[in-house]
Amino acid sequence: MGYDSIWITDHLISPKGRSHGLESWTILSALAAVTKKIHLGTYVLCNQFRHPSLLAKMVSTIDHVSKGRIILGIGAGWYKTEHIAFGFNWDNLSVRINRLKESILLMKKLWTEDIVTFNGEYYKVKNATLEPKPIQKPHPPIWIGGVSPAIKRLLTEEGNGWIPVLPSPEQLSKDIEEIKKKMKINNRKFNQLEIAFGGAGYTLLTDNKKLANKELKKISNYRDIPIDNLNCLIGDSSFIKEKIQQYEKVGVKHIVTGFLDFPSLTSLRQFSESVIPTFK
Repeated sequence: MGYDSIWITDHLISPKGRSHGLESWTILSALAAVTKKIHLGTYVLCNQFRHPSLLAKMVSTIDHVSKGRIILGIGAGWYKTEHIAFGFNWDNLSVRINRLKESILLMKKLWTEDIVTFNGEYYKVKNATLEPKPIQKPHPPIWIGGVSPAIKRLLTEEGNGWIPVLPSPEQLSKDIEEIKKKMKINNRKFNQLEIAFGGAGYTLLTDNKKLANKELKKISNYRDIPIDNLNCLIGDSSFIKEKIQQYEKVGVKHIVTGFLDFPSLTSLRQFSESVIPTFK
């Protein structure tokens, strides 16, 4: 259908308003085995759920199964309810982000060094060896999710891509300029960073304005955001293409989204026929 990648969310309890899903990494393993070209990613994995040593092994394994198609999208975790329900510690945001940073540093060492000893505040390993190393060099790309200042700072230090949720083109433009400056300070090249629009599964291709407004009201109530401030791709093809072009102008390279009528494939097909060809 012309899609470049498939992204799987990572929740133990699905947030309000969404159907329950299957475990993300298991699904990615299945997809890696039955696809050949399309890239596979997590939008985004919760760092709290898996020890980075194990996750590094899992990523390397799927990189081999998929022949180098995996993208690790990862974040600090935001949904307190599922942490408490399943027995995971719920720390404040600064702690969660510091844990995420340690995880990324440790995984990179395991993917690139022969023998690793790591003494962090949250994670420690001694004489650890990860083999085989991932196919992608120096390691599979790490895309970071989130919009807090601390997350953006981590992105400029360690990330290969960024997936903010439902940002406006105006806000993204400001953030990108800030990120460019910080990456320069960190001696990193901005043009190597992938910037995505994260649609959070709120896309619907429809000419029915009443239906579009109905869905926008639901999302507005759930996310507690005024309808006028929502940046969902909901409307006819002309509206959606114009919206995507606005993001493209400010530096967005990828649109990562999902469809409100899923698991129906109607919108998925319509989008591929009436929107994607404009950007290929």
